[in-house]
Amino acid sequence: MISKVLSAAVMAGLLMAVSAPVVAYAADAPKTKAACKKAKGTWDKKTKTCTMK
Repeated sequence: MISKVLSAAVMAGLLMAVSAPVVAYAADAPKTKAACKKAKGTWDKKTKTCTMK
């Protein structure tokens, strides 16, 4: 029983370690068309998101 709890905790820690940089990068992406152009990204009108080249 304790080994299942421990392995679940280890897996949760690994998932958090892997997903944290992805979330941080998404937060740093430009939020407006003007900011996207300034950062030399590509603005998607449909989803209103910026994709960096």
